[in-house]
Amino acid sequence: MKLRYRLFLLLFSLSSLSACTVMSYKTRADYGKSVFKRQNALSTEIMMIDGEMLLSEDDMDELLDEEAEMQKACRLLNDYALKKINKESISLLFKKRANDSIEDCADSIGNVESLLEDLEIDDEY
Repeated sequence: MKLRYRLFLLLFSLSSLSACTVMSYKTRADYGKSVFKRQNALSTEIMMIDGEMLLSEDDMDELLDEEAEMQKACRLLNDYALKKINKESISLLFKKRANDSIEDCADSIGNVESLLEDLEIDDEY
């Protein structure tokens, strides 16, 4: 009995932690949309930096590597959005996987944003 109670408390605590991240949003879907938009805006920003040659080659390589990791972490969320836009049917399993990937995507976005803050950009774009 004690083991079940402890397991319940552990699971409840973990679910509460993940709920804290999305508290400022009305629904998990709103949070997912926000993460999707942040990721797309960041990708656009990186394209602008690359096009203007504002970073050294080494810094740009580091940034592009980190962006590739972000794209990988956000793949399911992007695939879900594309299916939704194209009005394709989406299985419950795929919805769950996309939903479960939101936190990893958000974390990866944060890594790219931090790297951008740390890099010295030669000029404003």
